[in-house]
Amino acid sequence: MRITQGIADRVAATRIEDLPREAIDYSSTLAMSALGAMVSGHRCTGGAEAIRYVKRQGGEMQATVLGAGFRTSVELAGFANGTFAHATEYEDDSFPEAVSSYTLFPPIFALAEHLHSPGSRVIEAFVAGYEVQARIGLACREARRIGYMVLSLAGSMGVAAAAAKLLGLDANQTAHAISIAASQGGGVGYQTGTTAHIVEMGFSARNGIAAAYMAKEGMTGQLDVLEAPRGLMNMITAGKVEAPEKILSDWGKPYRIFEVGIKSFPCCYHLQRMIESAQEITRERKLGADDIAKVEVEVNAFFPTVVQHPEPRNEIQAQFSLPHAVALGVLEDQVVPASFSRERIEDERFKRFRPKVKTIVREEWGWTPTGWNPRITYTLANGEVVVREPKTAKGQPPALYTFDECIPKYHGCVDDLLPAERVNRSIEMLRKLGALPDAAALIAEVSAIAPQKKQG
Repeated sequence: MRITQGIADRVAATRIEDLPREAIDYSSTLAMSALGAMVSGHRCTGGAEAIRYVKRQGGEMQATVLGAGFRTSVELAGFANGTFAHATEYEDDSFPEAVSSYTLFPPIFALAEHLHSPGSRVIEAFVAGYEVQARIGLACREARRIGYMVLSLAGSMGVAAAAAKLLGLDANQTAHAISIAASQGGGVGYQTGTTAHIVEMGFSARNGIAAAYMAKEGMTGQLDVLEAPRGLMNMITAGKVEAPEKILSDWGKPYRIFEVGIKSFPCCYHLQRMIESAQEITRERKLGADDIAKVEVEVNAFFPTVVQHPEPRNEIQAQFSLPHAVALGVLEDQVVPASFSRERIEDERFKRFRPKVKTIVREEWGWTPTGWNPRITYTLANGEVVVREPKTAKGQPPALYTFDECIPKYHGCVDDLLPAERVNRSIEMLRKLGALPDAAALIAEVSAIAPQKKQG
């Protein structure tokens, strides 16, 4: 099988006129979700550090570091904005491939700003790039069990493909870009709760853009780097690649962007339905924290490999803490970025409630990110026992958020950073992203920097 070259052929052939209308529309919705996080994430843990790092590198002023008030090279802008987006923990994911739309949009927008690409090309790059990382992720699910952070690992190749699309590389150059990106792919799942986890999305952005530029300059890689016996997919799965032929045979049937769920809360994907369940029982029964004696949450063996901080010490750990998430569902009407602040972590109400929440691992439920339901047992102070088994969270497939349903999430990210008229103009640009003449105009609306003039 010529998988690497076959992927490149499909990327190069992707045209917006061939995409389903619903794919174009949902790409616009996902772009709005990601752009909001890119604008707001510089305020999160890791944002200031990323800004200092990028400033130290210098670089030609090609693309905007959002929220920071300066431009740098496309690679470094992609790195910074990818790090910001991930820092919010708002990233929208698809499973079981375990990749994210937020891996792609920061580098796509950085390069599209520099190239003054039309919105149609942004959508082509996103849909094609997402298909690359998702199909590789599906074939390499064993990599996540081994310990790789697949959204970063496969994401490097997805970004390379998307960047190749924006740069107008042909199929052969695109294959080399993917191959070069394979040499840079990485990511460690164990890093959740640290800034290393946050910055891994930035690495994918930087490395994927660099790979595409290297291929454009004539650099090469093995054109069977994915499928070869000593190639990437066999390496990261210890030889347990699943149905690699489906990468090409299932391409676009349908596009995997339709499996991307939009998060409602800025924390780990696997905590979304836990928070919703706690909110629902609290509201339905008009319960306060003192009305709940204990909460037992039964999960499969995969869950604690990601959600691994029962008593969080900082903001990032709180975003991967089951007790803190359940406490939020009980104690707060709205779950927003400030819900994971040090103030909340140290709040006596949270300190008293978190020990009530116990994780029970059911090894017999297997090891998989999806396809299982938690069993949440609430024991009330009056002795009553209530059991819930939430199957999904709002905004998750197949009940995807519409563009208008995602607007409040965007507002929540940007309203305190941008004038209302800019926010409203950016929303309308995103709504009609496929018809936008110049992506740089959109970035100018969400930036404090004057737009660059198109060269030539």
